[in-house]
Amino acid sequence: MAPQTILDFSKEFHEKLKAKGMATTTIHKRIQFARQFMHDAVDWKIIDENPFLKVKTQKSSVKVNEFVPREVVDKLMKKANPVWQVILGLSRYGGLRTPSETLSLRWDDIDWEMNRMSIPEPKVEHHEGRGIRSCPIFPELRSILDEAFEIFGDKSEFVVAAPQYRAAANTAMGWKNSNLRTEMTRLLRRAGVSGWPRLFHSMRASRQTELQREFPLHVVCSWLGNSPRIAQQSYLLVTEDDFAKAAGVKKVMVEGHASG
Repeated sequence: MAPQTILDFSKEFHEKLKAKGMATTTIHKRIQFARQFMHDAVDWKIIDENPFLKVKTQKSSVKVNEFVPREVVDKLMKKANPVWQVILGLSRYGGLRTPSETLSLRWDDIDWEMNRMSIPEPKVEHHEGRGIRSCPIFPELRSILDEAFEIFGDKSEFVVAAPQYRAAANTAMGWKNSNLRTEMTRLLRRAGVSGWPRLFHSMRASRQTELQREFPLHVVCSWLGNSPRIAQQSYLLVTEDDFAKAAGVKKVMVEGHASG
């Protein structure tokens, strides 16, 4: 492929992503992947230069996650079946990445005596020193796992006893939400709760925000598997509780889920 043709392709690829209305962060990540792919092609001497080095993208400076209060999770748990209670618990109270970590966790990864989990990290396992991290079984999550083990412990290798979700989500192109978002939306309707942006990512961010109030940042990042820079940039949220505490007033509920 001629150099100019490659350059035209890179520009066209970028424009198509923007035309699809993708979020700035999503475009940035996809260009990063393309840039790395072309970098490898240069190393293998397939092409002479990396055209994506000249494609500039912008990271979003806006945190798009929303704090998900426990009152909302309680409403969802009451309407959820046992499988979805585990998915909700791991996402909101364990802070696991969903679907990749939530659906990869096995009962053998649970150390009941030490009250810890060895969490598989499919998303970052290609990074040196990554692939599995140790995280406490927080009290809010322990009761959920105890009940799930009573039901599924001798029936399923995986904590989330839903092989159909794993089959659909773990693809050759990597993990995707599959129909988890669709099922989550149905659960929200049954519970009479309004949705929020980035359903599962927001629950993970909510957990990190809570933990940051009690533990040092480097400790929380170790447990949840991200870096202090990423946590500050994308995860740590300002909640209604923060405003209420600063103003010296009690927390209020707004439309069932707007408070922190």
